[in-house]
Amino acid sequence: MNVPNGGAPLSGQTALVVRGDCGIGAVAAEAFAAAGAKVLLNYPHESAAADRIAQRIRVKQGQAMIFQADVSRESQISSMFDVLAAYWGRLNVLVTNADLALAVPTGGIDQEQWREMLRQNLVEQFLCVRQALKEFAERGGQTATAAAPSNIICVSTFLRGPSDNEQPYYAVCKADMAGLCKAWVSAHGQENADKSVGLPTAKRFIEIWNGLPASDSVALLSPDPEQIVKTAVGLAVPAA
Repeated sequence: MNVPNGGAPLSGQTALVVRGDCGIGAVAAEAFAAAGAKVLLNYPHESAAADRIAQRIRVKQGQAMIFQADVSRESQISSMFDVLAAYWGRLNVLVTNADLALAVPTGGIDQEQWREMLRQNLVEQFLCVRQALKEFAERGGQTATAAAPSNIICVSTFLRGPSDNEQPYYAVCKADMAGLCKAWVSAHGQENADKSVGLPTAKRFIEIWNGLPASDSVALLSPDPEQIVKTAVGLAVPAA
């Protein structure tokens, strides 16, 4: 993958990629490492896939670690953030993504399936973002600058509204996540989700849907994870 602006624009920064062992998370992990960031890949169960991705990063002279955590459990999320801080210092970039879609027609989903979709697509992202906010406040307040801002990036390859007939419940989860992102942005005084502002910790929330910043008026359906991740990396690069 080509890195925006070439070279290593994220050199010296750290990135935590939730579900960095598969799908768009795996693409994100390699892309952020290629841009110079030290990357911690989260995986939920088996380590083989995450380890392969980390090895690919290291072969290219990047830095990567893997960490097993069930990100629906607050204690495990906290431990994951603590490990990153112990090895590399403060967190700069959190990348989250939803990872469960069920092709269930309207009215065909049962309660257990619905709970699992909410857990994986909404609750887990919420808990990780909340922990990142806590970390930024406790550890990053004195060190984050415009040259090394703190970023929270929520990515998706899917529509952000309940308009898809094949996966309506997944679309509802994405719409809810969009609402959460907008609420976080509003709560932290930012006018635009893709603009960095001079807050004490230089926090920036970036919500990317189908390869475009959420502030764009038209969201195009792009199933290409590399295009989405390229946008994410570009937005995480500090302003010149």
